[in-house]
Amino acid sequence: MNYALAMQGLSICDLSDACDALGIVPATSGAIKAVYPGCAPVCGPVATCAMSPAGGIEIVIGTIELMESAAPGSILLIDAHDHPEQNTIGSLVSVVAVQRRLGGAIIDGSVRDVQGCRELAFPVYARGTVVHSVRGRMAIDSINAPVALGGKAVAPGDIGAADENGAIVFPAARAKEIFELAWRAMALEKKLFQQIRHGGDAIALHKAMKYDLSMKDQLDDKELLK
Repeated sequence: MNYALAMQGLSICDLSDACDALGIVPATSGAIKAVYPGCAPVCGPVATCAMSPAGGIEIVIGTIELMESAAPGSILLIDAHDHPEQNTIGSLVSVVAVQRRLGGAIIDGSVRDVQGCRELAFPVYARGTVVHSVRGRMAIDSINAPVALGGKAVAPGDIGAADENGAIVFPAARAKEIFELAWRAMALEKKLFQQIRHGGDAIALHKAMKYDLSMKDQLDDKELLK
């Protein structure tokens, strides 16, 4: 599946709604935001990395090796949530990521060199930004091993997405059905909004479109988009 293409027209809120309907609990964080205006949404399989001051792998070389092993379109997912005061990636990583045709980065932590990311048009989503270098302050604990996002476990190869709402990660094995339901959730919402804009009664339409029911009950009703 071309995840970046599948994501076009959707938001991560639609993906979250689809997960709700399927009984899937994804990893999410609303605290992770685009680090520059106009940052493109991202979606793709995650290549994972955990960082801390006590890590045993040199941070720059380790991060580059991770990116070189990742398939084009992959999303670099870094777990450094316990150390938001420290940097994780900057311009050098962005240059290599663009060269390797990665899809973007989701950082549960902080980044720097925002202007470099913007100039490269490399999409980066993070909890915040810092000024100082990563050298001598952080290292890598693990590469392509399970990490956490928003306190929930994430495995390498899971599907990660981020936009102006935050970030979400869900199992790759469920991606097809999640995207199918996400498109349905988006279409239902657009239908509701269109009817309200044309003078419909918002409360009556809300009930008719079954927004007062569970996400599963609503998205399972095939009659609602007729």
